[in-house]
Amino acid sequence: MGPQEIKFERDPAGHLNCRLADGTFYEQVHCVSLFPLSMPEQFVSVVKEVEQELEEIGVLTGLEKFPSEQRQIIRLAISERYFVPEILDIKRLDRRHGIFEWEVITDRGEKIFYQINPKESMTFNNVGVLLVSDIEKCRFKIGNLEKLPPRAMGFIEQILL
Repeated sequence: MGPQEIKFERDPAGHLNCRLADGTFYEQVHCVSLFPLSMPEQFVSVVKEVEQELEEIGVLTGLEKFPSEQRQIIRLAISERYFVPEILDIKRLDRRHGIFEWEVITDRGEKIFYQINPKESMTFNNVGVLLVSDIEKCRFKIGNLEKLPPRAMGFIEQILL
């Protein structure tokens, strides 16, 4: 779907709604990046929850084609859907009783999270971003390992080696 086929708007309660070119109106939709880390704005699925299932309305191809105001609305909707803080530093990494406790500084503040098996909970995506999942399935990312302080890099090497 392109900009001529769909228009987004926020209602007074902040919900995202959309209207298709044929006049069909959908309330409370969500925008889901189909490739959130490698191509976050290339393919975006517009979905609506129907009886606890996600029903796809269509796929947006290339946000650059949308007017600036529409791009802002779509980007905000995507960011609300994908909350993936970036780890900027690792202050502490302790292992107690088989559980790893991470104390980190993210781009959204300090956070403590837990893992049972870090090697199984850490993966690199196809663009070299390290994804870290905790025991609650919350995700964090390290976009560039080289930018981590040496101490933090030492913690990562300790786990991955």
